[in-house]
Amino acid sequence: MKYLISILLALTVSFSAATAASAQETTASAQEKIRVLLTFGGHGFEQEPFFAMFDAMKDVEYTKAPMPASADLLKPDLKKKYDVIVMYDMVGDLSAEQHNAFVALLNEGIGLVSLHHNMGAHRNWDEFRKITGGKFIFEPCEIDGKKYTKSGWSHGEDMKVTVADKEHPITKGLKDFEIHDETYNKYYTAADAKVLLTTDHPKNDPKLAWVQDYGKSRVFYFMLGHDAKAWANPNFAEILGRGIRWTAGK
Repeated sequence: MKYLISILLALTVSFSAATAASAQETTASAQEKIRVLLTFGGHGFEQEPFFAMFDAMKDVEYTKAPMPASADLLKPDLKKKYDVIVMYDMVGDLSAEQHNAFVALLNEGIGLVSLHHNMGAHRNWDEFRKITGGKFIFEPCEIDGKKYTKSGWSHGEDMKVTVADKEHPITKGLKDFEIHDETYNKYYTAADAKVLLTTDHPKNDPKLAWVQDYGKSRVFYFMLGHDAKAWANPNFAEILGRGIRWTAGK
């Protein structure tokens, strides 16, 4: 009888220890996930496959933030809840107070990933092109002494993508690839942005992806990603995931 009790006690202790270890692993796993605020709005897109791509990222947990309704979230205390903002919106201008709060947040430090048509967001707020390092031009203008005409685009193009920086964490180990996506051309790119990906497609400007700092924030702009055909390309999801991790400091 004493022997049986000893065995039962041993099994109970073992089970309790295993349960505690499992709980600790689950907590650690949750803590390790990168917390993402995902903005969208101002431009139509295929929502189901887009969000499914983020659902498949095992190290990311994200919150949907439709814009401009969620614009008030972009302020300094956001960094307490999120590690990275992924911007897929193309909203027009926000209020001056919202602009200032966003800049204050970036000056304190948070990861920022800007995707595809986000280049065309905040078209009348000049600071935004300084934040992302790019700008889609809707009306002829002059930036830093250079004249720009209207930017253009073309749907459903097959593009060859070249890895321009083979040592950066976002692109290290990646090979050149092809993708079916939308092209942009005649857009502004900051001269000092560190270019990671390029293309020689005649309907697209050469620079496809770059990184830079703004305030205390890491910024990654990725021009690709118009629709489900682009998102289904494994290279796109890989680069996006790496961009999220890099801007988060992971």
